[in-house]
Amino acid sequence: MVANTSAYLVATLLEKMGSDDQDFRFMALNDLITELQSPNFSLEESTERKVVDKVLLLMKDKNGEVQNQAVKCLGSLVKKVQEAQLQKIVDELCGYISQDKEDLREIASIGLKTVIVQVPVNSVVAVNVCKRLVPRLLTQLESSSSSYDAQMDALDILSEVLLRFGNILATTNLQKQTASTLFALLGHSRPALRKRATLAVGHLVAHLPDDIFEDLLHKILNGLETSKNTPDRLRTYIQVTGAISRSNAPRFGKFLSRVAPSVIKYTELDDDELRENALQALEAFVLRCPTEITPHIDTVIDLGLKFLRYDPNYDDGDDGEDDEDETMESDNEDDEEDDDDGDYSDDDDMSWKVRRTSAKLLSAIIGTRQDLLGQLYTNVAPSLINRFKEREETVRVEILQTFITLLRQTNTYGGAEYEIDTSLESIAKRRKGSRPGTPIETDQSPKALLRSQVPRLTKNLAKQMSSKSVQTRVSGYILLKELVTVLKGGLETAYILFVPSIQQSLSTASHTDHHHLGTNSNLKIEALGFLRSLFRTHSSEVFQKHLGQLCPPVISAIQDKFYKISSEALVCCMELIKVIRHMDFDEDAQKYSYTSLSPEAKPYVLQIYNVILQRVSTADADQEVKERSILCLGVLLSRVGDELKQELTTCLPLLLEKLQNELTRLMAVKTLSQIVESPVCADAEIKASILKAVPEVASLLRKSNRPLKVASLHFLDVAIRRFGKVLPVQTYDELLNELKPLISDEDLHLLPLGLTSVVAILHANPSSINVVKQEILPSVFKLVRSPLIQGQALDSLLALFAALVRTNDKEFSALVSALVEPATAPTPEGQFALSKQAFSTIAQCIAVLCINSDKNMEMTVSEFVRKIEDTRSTDSLKYLSLVTLGEIGRRASLSGHATVHTSILAMFNVHSEEVRSAAAYAIGNVSAGNVGFYVPIVVQEIKTDPKKRYLLLHALKEVITRYTQKQGGQELEAHASEIWTLLFDNCESQEEGTRNVVAECLGKLTLTDPYKFLPELQTRLRSESPQIRGTVVSAFKYTFTDNTRSYDELLRPLIVEFLSLMKDKDLNVRRLSLSTLDSAAHNKPYLIRDVLGQLLPLLYQETNVVEELIHIVEMGPFKHRVDDGLEIRKSAFECMYTLLEKCRDKVEIFAFIDRILVGLTDQPDIKMLCHLTLVRLSIVSPTAVAQRLDDMVEPLQTTLNFKPKPTAVKQELEKNQELVRSALRAIAFLSKLSDPAQTPKFAQFLQEVRAGPNAYDLNQYIAESESRDDLYSSHFRGEAMDLS
Repeated sequence: MVANTSAYLVATLLEKMGSDDQDFRFMALNDLITELQSPNFSLEESTERKVVDKVLLLMKDKNGEVQNQAVKCLGSLVKKVQEAQLQKIVDELCGYISQDKEDLREIASIGLKTVIVQVPVNSVVAVNVCKRLVPRLLTQLESSSSSYDAQMDALDILSEVLLRFGNILATTNLQKQTASTLFALLGHSRPALRKRATLAVGHLVAHLPDDIFEDLLHKILNGLETSKNTPDRLRTYIQVTGAISRSNAPRFGKFLSRVAPSVIKYTELDDDELRENALQALEAFVLRCPTEITPHIDTVIDLGLKFLRYDPNYDDGDDGEDDEDETMESDNEDDEEDDDDGDYSDDDDMSWKVRRTSAKLLSAIIGTRQDLLGQLYTNVAPSLINRFKEREETVRVEILQTFITLLRQTNTYGGAEYEIDTSLESIAKRRKGSRPGTPIETDQSPKALLRSQVPRLTKNLAKQMSSKSVQTRVSGYILLKELVTVLKGGLETAYILFVPSIQQSLSTASHTDHHHLGTNSNLKIEALGFLRSLFRTHSSEVFQKHLGQLCPPVISAIQDKFYKISSEALVCCMELIKVIRHMDFDEDAQKYSYTSLSPEAKPYVLQIYNVILQRVSTADADQEVKERSILCLGVLLSRVGDELKQELTTCLPLLLEKLQNELTRLMAVKTLSQIVESPVCADAEIKASILKAVPEVASLLRKSNRPLKVASLHFLDVAIRRFGKVLPVQTYDELLNELKPLISDEDLHLLPLGLTSVVAILHANPSSINVVKQEILPSVFKLVRSPLIQGQALDSLLALFAALVRTNDKEFSALVSALVEPATAPTPEGQFALSKQAFSTIAQCIAVLCINSDKNMEMTVSEFVRKIEDTRSTDSLKYLSLVTLGEIGRRASLSGHATVHTSILAMFNVHSEEVRSAAAYAIGNVSAGNVGFYVPIVVQEIKTDPKKRYLLLHALKEVITRYTQKQGGQELEAHASEIWTLLFDNCESQEEGTRNVVAECLGKLTLTDPYKFLPELQTRLRSESPQIRGTVVSAFKYTFTDNTRSYDELLRPLIVEFLSLMKDKDLNVRRLSLSTLDSAAHNKPYLIRDVLGQLLPLLYQETNVVEELIHIVEMGPFKHRVDDGLEIRKSAFECMYTLLEKCRDKVEIFAFIDRILVGLTDQPDIKMLCHLTLVRLSIVSPTAVAQRLDDMVEPLQTTLNFKPKPTAVKQELEKNQELVRSALRAIAFLSKLSDPAQTPKFAQFLQEVRAGPNAYDLNQYIAESESRDDLYSSHFRGEAMDLS
């Protein structure tokens, strides 16, 4: 029925296509396109032929719109027709493009491109298109009778075919002919045709076999060397070398030693266009062949610097120093001066293109050669700074962008700090002293060299910031923002140079500037962005003298009509307020310190208040402006509330009003929290409003908005702590009622906040304990059974139990009984009533109760000892009792209970493995509480009872792990030598679990006396036993966990010797060495930075798949492929990720990317690690990654297209889905680096993914990646993967 309907419909459309009315023909084609796009539409063979004939005929229609619609129809038609008809379409279109009629040839050319784009890449149709179409195109290109336009169209189509089907062309015998034809066209007399031929050669070489590739390269090289006297041809040959390097860098790199010197030599010829092409080719070589260009890199840098100053028609007195008297005129004024010169016009001057290309060349070197940062600051940076005065705007902006690239590279690879955190607090901490493990900035470090050049940089840049060029000023502000970010300041004395420019930029646009309003908006936003960064990165004292110049522009910008400017100004104003009055919070004393407000600042405080209040009060303001104005008001009141006592009475009711509005209540709650926490807002002024706000905010806990709940809980916590004593009792009851639903494990982020609020209520109003018992405790006792309680949630839960027992000691027994009750529930044989985590949670809660109630502790310990001795106790109860004794014993000595250790040790003989493990945990923690009494007992047991040795070693691990100088004094050190010997007696155990425990014990014991034990570990590195070598290198890993630097000088010389076991003949020893390197990179990266050159080749070697380690295991009728090298490769890639995070300035990025590309074809686990690493690489080294995007297409495509077997189990399906999501996330981040001109394969791949079944997921990940664009955002830190 559907087929009959389709046939009738098509017959009707065919009839209309033959109509004399052009509108009928157009609409018939339009209807046909609609039908062809339907998935259920099909054509019979006879009808198909008629449709194809008719559409092809309409391509010759007299009406242009009908012709265009026919071309559009072809794109849909080729997906539905059979191969014979598709071939007919191709043949007919080829015939059209060889005709003399220009309009038909053009429309046929567009039609062919449409067909090529729609044909699936790896289909049979694509093969036939290549076989039929390419010979026709080559014949047309080789024919002497073909017109120039026909050849141009043919080249366009051939280039599209080579781009999409280059791999298919490799299966035909047409490659040699194609290469010869295109090479011949490189010598054509018409420049446009040579340019298209160059593009086609670039697409062709990606798939050429070696012999044809080398033959083509030799021809091009010969042409390059013999065309000195024919500049046009020489330019083409230079361009084509750049195109080939972009398309097939690995093979082209072999010829670079011949190509580069020739290209460099030709820059000496007096031909600006030739110089531009040569510099562009060198840029491609730098980006695509980084290793091969290295011998020439110094020459290339010198060349870039030479032509950066190349301006033969303008003498600016550039002798490498600043000209004090030089004033920079606007481009218009330059033009006017040049017009007065009758002999010369700027229209003839091409030198600016050479200078612009030189800047791009230097930018490419800066973006890819982080190893040369120091040299670049010595040689390149001064020249860039000196060329800020460039007279041509496009070149000047390019030079500024190049310096911005240098600053960003310095921030990423400049040496010291990699934990990027631009918060004011972290900057203050860094000013006070460097973090443990942070390298100190040396005189020759890139940041120090940059700091030394700041005076010249600011002086030269300040001249340009007063120019009329908006783009120059925008780039200047971006540069300044990057500068203060890199140096965490640096403009303490120089910022005043830019104040006039800021004032000018933020002033209202004049009438003559109306056509530049969009650009002026960008200028204002960038100026405000720089100001914000300036305030954040400098101490407040720096700005106090110039507040009169800084405040008015910001205040004016807040009132701007454009919401983006107003919004940015409000964020800037928040930082300005912090500058006006600086506050510090002392973590130890939990107190704020602040200075009095200077008299000069007081008038501006009131002005700021008035403009913010106006914004807050405006009903029709943009949502972003509303939110930021409310937040800004909070910052203002929290900093200078004591100066705005009268104003508080006006704005606090306004904030309470904002609580009623769904759109503004979140910001209002945050603002109220700031006011409550402020040390300058007196109780008298704010108490009434805050007390009124508490029940209002409590009611917001019912809302589904999670950020609102988080903000509300924080407000309630700070409000109760400050005003809890004056809150009505009824309010507490209401609060506890609202908090009750949050006491569950459904949201582990809200849970600790809710528990903290309950604790605050108990401290403020102890009489609330009865309501807590009724409303909150039932939920708490359910909560402790959850296996999810850990971290902040567990800490808050323990704080609650401590508060409960301190509030009313009589509740102790009831609380303990309720906690123990779940463990007494009857269970089937061999099963436990709760999870291990739940038992641990309950045990810690009971321990906290005991520690906070001394009089009940002895009785409780005795009770739990009795329970483990009672043969009628269930395994669940014994397990809980043992873990509880361990938790109590860790916090307080149990030596007063003479039999506790014998009772625990007796549990080593029970049947249940879990109970035995709990007994080991218990005796270990009890021993940690009293080292001198219990450790000798444990040591003696290890010596005398081999059967219990594994469990006792675990107990010993607990002792050593919990041990600190405060807890055990010198007592553990007294037994250290005996324990050391005992541990080495067990390190040759055949059980890997035992060796792992011994290694951890040895490593942590080493920390008690590193000067004694590290040399002893070193002597055992040369042991004949692989078990001892593996244990020793694992033990070494644990010596890095101590963050102090007290014994670093002892570790440093040993690192290479220990990590040389990465080339050990034993596979397991090598894997453990990689794990140790990973630990060193995580915890003490500064110790391994200087030896990475020796270690990286060993690390990269372990990323390769070793076939000898793969074997087939037969499991009944099935054969299973086992890869013994998988774990060591995973360790290698994990270590690479860590090194990228911690030591990226010591990693040669292109070799690193090569290994990641290898990993993309490995097992799923390794692919996922590589996807994660690619995400990080795309952020920290975008220029280098962009050069390899096309190489990533095939492995990523394979991952996305993989189909699990029909027999695959659920776990395999879920793992494959996770892998696909991981690949899509990597693609989302990489997509921002894609440029269709530079990475055509990746751009095409991206287009296909966006049109495929994964399009929705990809778009979600792209949206996520957009929020992480800013390298300095908090999301960047969240990207880190903890592999320690």
